[in-house]
Amino acid sequence: MKQVLYAIILNTAIVFSSSGALLINEAAPASSGSDWVELFLPEGGEQQMDISRLYVTMYYGANEPLCAEPVTIYSYNRPETPWDDRFVVVHLTDPVTPDETDRTGDTNGNGRIDLYCNNYTSSLWNTDCVVAIDSDDDPGNGGIIDFMAFSNRDGSPNGTMVSYMNDAANAGQWSLIPGAAPQECMVNIGAGDFREFMTIARKGSGDTNGLSDFAVTSFQTPGGENRFSGDLALCSRVFSADRRRITVIPGHSTLGSAAVPLTIYHGCSVRLRIFTPVGMLIYQSPLYSDVQPGFFSLPWNLRGNHRAARSGLYIGLIEATSREIRSTQEEKIFIIVSRSR
Repeated sequence: MKQVLYAIILNTAIVFSSSGALLINEAAPASSGSDWVELFLPEGGEQQMDISRLYVTMYYGANEPLCAEPVTIYSYNRPETPWDDRFVVVHLTDPVTPDETDRTGDTNGNGRIDLYCNNYTSSLWNTDCVVAIDSDDDPGNGGIIDFMAFSNRDGSPNGTMVSYMNDAANAGQWSLIPGAAPQECMVNIGAGDFREFMTIARKGSGDTNGLSDFAVTSFQTPGGENRFSGDLALCSRVFSADRRRITVIPGHSTLGSAAVPLTIYHGCSVRLRIFTPVGMLIYQSPLYSDVQPGFFSLPWNLRGNHRAARSGLYIGLIEATSREIRSTQEEKIFIIVSRSR
């Protein structure tokens, strides 16, 4: 009996220790779709944890656990998956789209694991707001794992959000500034100019439980490491292809997508063309206009000239034009399609 009790206590301690390392890495409170929050498990050995029963919430209104099936996040990026296992993106107000789990993998082929929750319909606010990783949706019972508070600092603090911030401070998960007004203890997102392509992002992998951990950026990176607008201002490139060689096995759980992942450095219009090795054009994408800085995926449905692409090598030509920096850029990639399994 003592051994069983000891094992239960030990397992509980391990779960608690692992949960304590899980961080909010990025939050998009003005997204054109549902607002989203990116979770991150910092590097440190080969740690992993199932996050499915946790909540990602602003507490207000109704909320639900992340998933009904296991979803594992890792402190290292496993080579056997085409997505970065250190990150999971939680969409807060989408009750319809199926979750991507340990069982399904990246079903939509966008290069990350996405979860979809039926939380309070208007979260997140882009005025005064908080977001937390918690064991439930009660901020006052000591279950907070990580926390962030942000504000437009309009001089009229929202009392409910301030009370949640105080709960987090009492739990040791947020730092208040002595003598400061409540909004001054929140990440400053600016008054009235927080745009849909902007996010609040963690500046490093450390966590001081305070506003200095975060900054606003116009470079969204769901499923990847954060980048900041100021770092990219001097970048002369319009984009870069995240993978120069893409292997596609139609119907495969992890290699089934022919989407071409890009990192966009400046607002631009972008198009994808696919050629055979002898230079025959078999596919041309629409022109995607007004693509904002951040991650972007160019889809290809593995069809060309009105029929399915056969096994073989294809050459992709990515073309982008940015009025912002008055520049045009082309880049080649190689796509290998294998229909034999």
